Amino acid sequence: MARFVAGTLSCGLLIVAGLYLLPAGGSGASLVWPAAAFGLALLLFGGLDLWPAVATAYFAVLVAQNVLPPLAATAALANSLEALAGAYLLREYAGFSPMLNRLRDVLGLIGAAFVASAVSASVITLGAYAFLPHPESLSALWGGVWIGHSVSILSFGAFFIRWMHRPEFTKTRTELLEGLLVFGTITVLLVFLFWTPYASLGGVSLLYVLILPLLWAALRTGPRGISLALFLMAAISSTGVLFGYGTIAHSPDLSAALFGVQLVIGALSVIFLLFTSVTEERKEAVQQLEGHVDQLQLAIQKLSSQDQAKTDFIAILAHEVRNPLSPLLSGLELLKARNEGPDDVVRMMGAHLHTIARLLDDLLDISRISQKKFKVQKEPVELRDAVESAVEMVRPALKERGHELSVDLPQEAWLDADPVRLGQVLANLLSNAAKYTDRGGHIELSATREGDDLVISVKDNGIGIDPQYLPKVFDAFGEFEGGGRRPGGLHIGLALAKRMVEMHRGEIAVHSGGEGKGTLVVVRLPALPGAPLSLPAGAPPQRARFSRQTLAQDRGRNRRILVVDDNAPAAETLAMLLRQGGHEVAVARDGAGALALKDFCPRVALLDIGLPDMDGYELGRRLRAQCGAGLRLIALSGYGQGEDKQKAKDAGFEDYLVKPVSIVDVELALSKLA
Repeated sequence: MARFVAGTLSCGLLIVAGLYLLPAGGSGASLVWPAAAFGLALLLFGGLDLWPAVATAYFAVLVAQNVLPPLAATAALANSLEALAGAYLLREYAGFSPMLNRLRDVLGLIGAAFVASAVSASVITLGAYAFLPHPESLSALWGGVWIGHSVSILSFGAFFIRWMHRPEFTKTRTELLEGLLVFGTITVLLVFLFWTPYASLGGVSLLYVLILPLLWAALRTGPRGISLALFLMAAISSTGVLFGYGTIAHSPDLSAALFGVQLVIGALSVIFLLFTSVTEERKEAVQQLEGHVDQLQLAIQKLSSQDQAKTDFIAILAHEVRNPLSPLLSGLELLKARNEGPDDVVRMMGAHLHTIARLLDDLLDISRISQKKFKVQKEPVELRDAVESAVEMVRPALKERGHELSVDLPQEAWLDADPVRLGQVLANLLSNAAKYTDRGGHIELSATREGDDLVISVKDNGIGIDPQYLPKVFDAFGEFEGGGRRPGGLHIGLALAKRMVEMHRGEIAVHSGGEGKGTLVVVRLPALPGAPLSLPAGAPPQRARFSRQTLAQDRGRNRRILVVDDNAPAAETLAMLLRQGGHEVAVARDGAGALALKDFCPRVALLDIGLPDMDGYELGRRLRAQCGAGLRLIALSGYGQGEDKQKAKDAGFEDYLVKPVSIVDVELALSKLA
């Protein structure tokens, strides 16, 4: 009951305000527009069962104005049915939002306005035909009511719906000042246009000037602001015309003038409601996009952080594993040099140590490639040199498993490649073949020229690959590199080989007839047409060949060498190997101990970078200040990434050796200092 009374009173007060403001005898039936639009909003938010309250308010006010009861009842029924139909359509319209900030919401309001107004226009036209003795043209009456009430819902109705849904708002002082300016401008222009004779400026109608603040309101204040602007426009224009002010009010045909004003208001209402909704949707889309971009950036940062954490973990793991490998490798080299221990055991242990070291290198390489920090240093390379380097790396594994390796290469084949990485690719392919072939197997490495390419093949008679797993063989850490019997491992050899081949602008493919039928890996690389013209014929530029030649020439040259490493077994075993080669060696465990050996004054210092009291870079600087600028520095470290090597180079180190360090690696580094 309370809802009914409140609805009746609120709707009735709005009707009374409209009717009693009309001039005597004025043709102002259209001033009930606000009440019709308010009735729709009332039923939309209060419930459809309040439609009798709307009808009661209309009937009571019209009867009080001495309108014949039959006509009053007809008008009350027409306007209450209009409100009921409009509210029902908006309630049933899927997802309608009273915020009017979407195009679909505005289109729903426009549709509801046209349909609901047609209902009231039809009822009023029938009532006029039934109760008026000489009704005006029924079609003109219907059209006038339909247009008038449609415009009412689009102007007054949009305001009531938007502001009744969410009346409260929070604005800053600057926004409030901006609102006062824009709506004050709209009000002033409307008053001049419809309440004064000054409806133009310099021959230009103020109606055109009014478009500018309306655009401002649409762009800056959204649906709330534009609905207020449309309310002001409908109220000020209609009252100005009906009260007889302004040039439009003095038109000979007031009804026609009022109808024209209605059309203008209706057109502007449709245009600016649509424009504002499209603008708001665009703003919301931009905000959502920015939100998605922010989320994406956070996700990328998280992935980058996780990827960096993984890389750091791998680097630290490699460092920590390499440190204990160094004394083991040096100890095996001592046993081999002294002919102590069974040769097959020493060879087997050495093979496994080198395998661990190569796995660590592969882990770091695959991580650097995924982070796009990996670079290849290309130069003319003779294929035979790269093959020799690869075979040398996998020879212990081949011997341990008793494999037979046959190599068939062209007499001369040149590539523009990184010799170290090319050797690494071939070593990985040979190592895979050895691992996935039963003992006593046969492995073939061959190469042929095909047009501008050099095709390298590694074939084995091993366990083969099930065809369903072939597409996955290049996945890092994949599960299906072999057949039913899969040896353990990290499964990164082929993934690393593929990425390195692609960095050389080449291709790699794996073929297998199935389990037990062996595997064929084919690498296709761009070939150089012949030996580089800048080199003498038969003078290979391969760094490994140069290193072996220089090492042979450097044998027998004795040096005074300082070895500094906090890993005591690694330092002592390396010192023993160097002394066995005829060098004079001193050992220190930290930077302070090394600086205390003032009388020793080495010519070469092998410095571990990660010392407990100071890093190797600082120690190298102090040793040079103590022993002279002629001191040559070689870094020892378990970290082998490019930035680590560059940092050592920038610090004045001549070479950088990654643990585990063999005596051959050290002697090669010493030979390059000659």
